[in-house]
Amino acid sequence: MNAVCKTPRVHRSDLLEHSNRPELLQLMFQPVNYGMFGFDTRAVALGAFLISHGSLDIEDDPYVKRLKQSPLSEEKLQAAIENGDTYCSKQLKRFLSRCFHICEELGPWATDYFMSESIKRLRNSVSDQSIMMDWDEAEKAYLARFLSSIPIPDIRLDFPANEYPLVSPKLERLIQFLDEKYHPDFSGLIFVKQRATVSAMVKVLEVHPLMKDRFRCAAFVGYSSSGNRKEALGDLHDVRCQRDTLSEFRSGHRNLIISTDVLEEGIDISACSVVVCYDKPPNLKSFIQRRGRARQKKSTYAIMLTGDDETSHVDRWQELEKAMVQAYLDEERQPELSDDYEEVNERFLIESTGALLTADTAMAHLHHFCSTLPSQPYADTRPIFSLERSDQTEARKGTVILPSCVHPAVRCIQGKNWWRSDKAALKETAFQAYKALYEFGLLNDNLLPLSQKPELQTQIIADLPAVVDVSEQYDPWVDLAHSWSSPDIHQHRITVRQNRVLMEDLSMALTVPALLPALGPLTLFWDKENTFTLSFATAKRVPVTSESIQQLRAATAMYLQATKRPVAKMANDFVALFGPDIPESELENWLSTNAGSDPALDVYSLRNDNPLSMGIVRDQMRYNKPLIFKRWLVSEQDVSIVELECDPFPRRRNLLSRQTLAGDLDNGIDGDDAPTPRVRIVSAHQCTIDKLPFSQSIFGSFISSIIETLEVALIATKLCNTILESVHFSSIRHVITAITAPSACAETDYQRYEFFGDSVLKFTVSCQLFFQHPNWHEGYLSENRDQIVQNPRLARAALDAGLDAFIINRRFAPRKWSAPLISERIKATCTQRKMSTKVLADVVEALIGAAYVDSGMETAQTVIRRFLPSVDLATLDTESIQRQSRPEASHLMNRKLPEHVGHHFDNESLLVEALTHPSCDYDPTTQSYQRLEFLGDAVLDIIVVTALSKHALEIPQGEMTMIKAACVNANLLAFFCMDFTISSPTTDVAETTTNKFEITPVEQHFALWNFLRCRDQVLELNRDASLSRYSVLRTQIAEALLSDSDYPWLLLSQINAEKFFSDIIESILGAIFVDSNGDLSACESFVEKIGLLPYLRRVLDDRVNVVHPKNAAQRMAKLNVLFDVKRVKAGCETGEDGDDEVDSDDVAGIRYRCSATLNSVQVAVEEGLSREEAEVRAANSVVALLRERS
Repeated sequence: MNAVCKTPRVHRSDLLEHSNRPELLQLMFQPVNYGMFGFDTRAVALGAFLISHGSLDIEDDPYVKRLKQSPLSEEKLQAAIENGDTYCSKQLKRFLSRCFHICEELGPWATDYFMSESIKRLRNSVSDQSIMMDWDEAEKAYLARFLSSIPIPDIRLDFPANEYPLVSPKLERLIQFLDEKYHPDFSGLIFVKQRATVSAMVKVLEVHPLMKDRFRCAAFVGYSSSGNRKEALGDLHDVRCQRDTLSEFRSGHRNLIISTDVLEEGIDISACSVVVCYDKPPNLKSFIQRRGRARQKKSTYAIMLTGDDETSHVDRWQELEKAMVQAYLDEERQPELSDDYEEVNERFLIESTGALLTADTAMAHLHHFCSTLPSQPYADTRPIFSLERSDQTEARKGTVILPSCVHPAVRCIQGKNWWRSDKAALKETAFQAYKALYEFGLLNDNLLPLSQKPELQTQIIADLPAVVDVSEQYDPWVDLAHSWSSPDIHQHRITVRQNRVLMEDLSMALTVPALLPALGPLTLFWDKENTFTLSFATAKRVPVTSESIQQLRAATAMYLQATKRPVAKMANDFVALFGPDIPESELENWLSTNAGSDPALDVYSLRNDNPLSMGIVRDQMRYNKPLIFKRWLVSEQDVSIVELECDPFPRRRNLLSRQTLAGDLDNGIDGDDAPTPRVRIVSAHQCTIDKLPFSQSIFGSFISSIIETLEVALIATKLCNTILESVHFSSIRHVITAITAPSACAETDYQRYEFFGDSVLKFTVSCQLFFQHPNWHEGYLSENRDQIVQNPRLARAALDAGLDAFIINRRFAPRKWSAPLISERIKATCTQRKMSTKVLADVVEALIGAAYVDSGMETAQTVIRRFLPSVDLATLDTESIQRQSRPEASHLMNRKLPEHVGHHFDNESLLVEALTHPSCDYDPTTQSYQRLEFLGDAVLDIIVVTALSKHALEIPQGEMTMIKAACVNANLLAFFCMDFTISSPTTDVAETTTNKFEITPVEQHFALWNFLRCRDQVLELNRDASLSRYSVLRTQIAEALLSDSDYPWLLLSQINAEKFFSDIIESILGAIFVDSNGDLSACESFVEKIGLLPYLRRVLDDRVNVVHPKNAAQRMAKLNVLFDVKRVKAGCETGEDGDDEVDSDDVAGIRYRCSATLNSVQVAVEEGLSREEAEVRAANSVVALLRERS
């Protein structure tokens, strides 16, 4: 960059004599105006693409779907949906732009070819993993699927001599020129703007009848983007194919190269006879360098211009060239330059990486660092430089102030030396500032920002697929089966009690070879009327003999077969043994008394009419199908004809589930108020009756449920005794809930606890990062938190800990169930199962939530520490963050503010920081509120979640999610910020009728936003506009919050409050949390005081409907309704989906228009000041329409 341009002066005439300057031609063409379509409609594929792209649904984008599964991506998701800011969306827009460019530059045939070839290559890449290997597979498949749906005409490559492909007027003029200039020794170079145009033009010239036999074309582009594999959509040229292009051109094998500006300089290329600028050169440098390629004698340098272009452009370039020649012929130029040049020799080397910072590179590095800082409306993230001049020597010293989100310790940096020139002073200042950033821990050892670098990650997590192979569900019966080899026999007494008291309590005994965990009461749902409660007494160690074990096995087999069709031969080496609760010495007699069955006529002769003491009736004509005895039926004409009236045995087997009762019509036990069941009449001659009374045989139906419940308890106990040994749960039922996946279809699953755990984890990690890295700005904090709580990291932590074996996802299937046998379990082998990584991550969060519900925050954080050892909040010295310099009292502006907030600040600088907007650049000693807002966001979440967890009713997870979203909604927080005022006494001076002044005391009211420290005129204008809307809507919103049965989505959206209003609430919460050393109760007092907690209690107690109108409309329409929002101005669309934030010059008249489409028919169009308002209005219209139709 420091090269000096020289030219000979003594022998300059000889130089000019042997230099061949080409003939300069202007190739004029007349562009076509395509009217409203904006492109040549003969490009069929482009038209189809434009229509399909307009109807694309952002909700189907893989990035949007991925954000919906992420626990901390609400803002990113909203931004992606609003702005279409996804990778696939950007690729399609870029591809569409390229297609338009090619259509305009080259014509319809080239456009169709370009699109066809691009789609074909993308489709091939889906199956070829080596192509575009950096692409996300879901994104690649999504793009391929969408583009493959576009109808592409067959691309014709063979044209007869009198028929040409459809080309643009511009390309037609170029072809005419090349046809005129062709000769056997022709060598030419064509410069174009875009890489995509290169490949398409080469193909056109290769198939055009006038060109294909005379011109041997090649493409040549730059290598700079070859490493960016994700830009491959629409890039048809493989740079690996151009390795020999230049050598082939020199040898004459190729005679025409189409290239971008890469061949302007720096590459050795032979002199050409023709050089064509397909577009005007962008500057004088390009004009001269391209002309320099046409160095043959009688060469031509052509520039393509439209018919309305003025020739003065070329004349101006020639005049500028003459001035340049005169400049470098000037011998006095170099001394003048040397006066302004001052060398800055600052160097900073990182030996471990070899990274070097110099004064020449520091300025660019500093601007790059500032560009990575979190952006905020109304805040400039560029560094601000200033110069101090010495009165005596005219020397300069620089100072730089960085954006307000940077820590005050390194925000304002002054240069160390005085310099003669401004340039040197600024260089040295930038160097000192960037060096200070590294020393403060804001740069890595490569002297780059930490963003998206390993320094921001406590552990590098390899990407996990969506579904992984994990261990099979832990089988506790394997351990118990092995325990029979050296048993420690324990017996549990089980008491069975019926709710309707139709049968006496039944006592049974469960015998196992080891101590089992304590089990709470178990309720079994026999039918709609009858339930049984099983109570488990404390286990007792009992001595047993091998003979009694065999007897218990026989008793267990008897119970298992009592309610089923008998099996000819059944293995009886059961792991768990069941029997009557009687002394061991009476077992043999009990077995002989109750084993087997009697003919029904023999039982009838004993005149036993009690259904409970009667055994199961078996119809021999129906393969011994079990029936429940009701009464005897004797014919009045012939007393020898005896029949039995029976009820069929209930088909239900899953007695654990209340849900399966919904369609059950069977009634297992007779009762006065029971509905009449289907009755079976069978002849006593074809029946037998079991000796085991029904009051005991019914216990056989309970065994599968007991075993299933016991298995789940054993899994949870094993987990608590191994992986979670350091966590002391007071109740194992919380652990059971946390490890039970929804796919198990059990009475409980982890979803509710996962909701709690998600917020607890977010809160804990936020606190950890905030206190552990006081030097990090909010951008680093947010990015690192996302890295820690992301699903792949939690899933990896679960796999590393071995948690996968303890996740219960197997559904209880009683009809396929069989009692665990010793002989089978001791032969069990290790197998694997498929499991979603999301389930693994969810269970980790559910265990955190279970610990929180069980014993509070400290226990939950112990679980977090078990799976994420780096998150250890207990080891941090949180009090050190408060040891900061106290500001002057005037910073607070009103001494009653802390009192009004409801917290006495020991460190008032925290409150000052909480009220410092990022636009506040006049106080370099105070950081902006972004760090505290980051922390306050997590604090607010945990406060709301705590209230939800303590509510008397157990609220489902889905409903809790909606309630939380409604209560932490930015518009609601903004309303509370505007509505929360402080009264301060002051005086009012007024002139009386007697020309005297009267002083009267008055009360002046201030809101929290009045204390916000900011400096931006646009911010103040937008703030006042928000406050005006608030003043109009305030009464309606207050009444709605107080008494309405629906959440006021529309009213709140109409305020269209600026984001900083809600940020103030969260930043103050963060300040209170830090100042109180993590006391959540102090934060709850503030949330109570602003009115959020009272409203949350009303939502819970009065069951306020918080469903968003858009979700309600989609639910009513069964997802067949689509909402499309566009930004409009003065009744006209201004373009595609826009941001809520617009330039200050464009604010006036900006509105948003939302159209709702139901089953492809537009049913509503609404407008609003914000995207949210327009969408809510449209959704309300759809809901009203659907209600009218129903």
